Amino acid sequence: MNWHPSNKQICEEFSKGNFEFSFMFLAEDILWNIVGDKVLKGKDSVIDFCKNTAEYFKQVDTKFSTNNIIADDNCVAIDGTAIFTNSDNKSTHVSSCDVYRFKEGILTEITSYCIVTDKDRQN
Repeated sequence: MNWHPSNKQICEEFSKGNFEFSFMFLAEDILWNIVGDKVLKGKDSVIDFCKNTAEYFKQVDTKFSTNNIIADDNCVAIDGTAIFTNSDNKSTHVSSCDVYRFKEGILTEITSYCIVTDKDRQN
């Protein structure tokens, strides 16, 4: 029997920036609405964006924190924060909420709200 992570586990990994964990669970026609920024359509577009984002994460020190997770059978919402600190020790603080929708164990839609709460703060 093959192990299949829960929808909640898939979303937690995605929200923490461990995108590759979720790639096999993305619908071919997934829609990712990054509110106020862009809308990505299709698995390939989402994966490309995730890979580019992961490259950025390698350039900075990242600290993700989860505040709340709300989950039911086909929907998961994760409220959290992230701090990105660059090589000059300047940090950007982001508050976010990601809402994930599933159909039959496949991730079909993501809506992300990301708000920069404190830019270029010296630690």
